[in-house]
Amino acid sequence: MGRETSTHRYANTGYSMKDTSPEVNDMIYKHVMSLTPEGKLAMGISMLSTARTMILDSLPKELSPAARMKALFEKLYGIPCPVPFDRLKLAHPN
Repeated sequence: MGRETSTHRYANTGYSMKDTSPEVNDMIYKHVMSLTPEGKLAMGISMLSTARTMILDSLPKELSPAARMKALFEKLYGIPCPVPFDRLKLAHPN
């Protein structure tokens, strides 16, 4: 399981962004590492929320709420939704 990571990582950061200069990448890394665990969690939740919004906005509007959630799962995780389509329970159908 897992995959081979790029050898083009910036030193001491763990990141491999190729469109960011090493100086900016280092600044971002230092900022993230300076956050509290709660701050890192909040940042992750915010990033997931943004990704969720972008994916849902990209889906056809005529999909049913259950079909939208199924498509969201599949786009986020890259695998088929393990829950049968007709059994999806939606707390936030969007």
